[in-house]
Amino acid sequence: MKDFDQLLTSLYQEGKYIFEDLPWLISKEEVMERKQLNDNNSVREDLLKIDGIFPFNDSSLEQTVLFVFEDDKFVSGEYLFSTADHDEFIKFCEELKTHLEKSLPKPFGNDLSVFDNAKNVDTDGQGESVSWKGEDGSYLMVDLLAAAQEDDKKQYIIQIQSTSPLPEKEGLQ
Repeated sequence: MKDFDQLLTSLYQEGKYIFEDLPWLISKEEVMERKQLNDNNSVREDLLKIDGIFPFNDSSLEQTVLFVFEDDKFVSGEYLFSTADHDEFIKFCEELKTHLEKSLPKPFGNDLSVFDNAKNVDTDGQGESVSWKGEDGSYLMVDLLAAAQEDDKKQYIIQIQSTSPLPEKEGLQ
């Protein structure tokens, strides 16, 4: 991932929330094949992970990409962007808000003003969250979080999660 436009294109297309241009509910093996991953990326049976960096301004944020599986079906993907620099976190949130406003419809859970509270995000477990629902029942959620690290330092995290539509429930026979 190299910029915000690429990030948003990998999350939203034609009224639906997606992840990394992958179809929902494909197998873990198929995700590994399409993304050219190997067993080193497999954290658990239900999770693939890629660590990297997201260039931002003159520095960068740590970037983690997660692919989540249920019964060997791809059901959710997450981007985690993190930094120990509080000012950088606030700037990243402001920039992300601008891109979300331009690229996505109005959220259905909360609103984009949560990004204005980025400076107040703390490790007390009270993060900020906003969500959208796609035409197909897919979801996108953005959470602003902080985690305590060793030696009283804090890690500020932006979590962006895209979730597949729920499968149709089979009626009682």
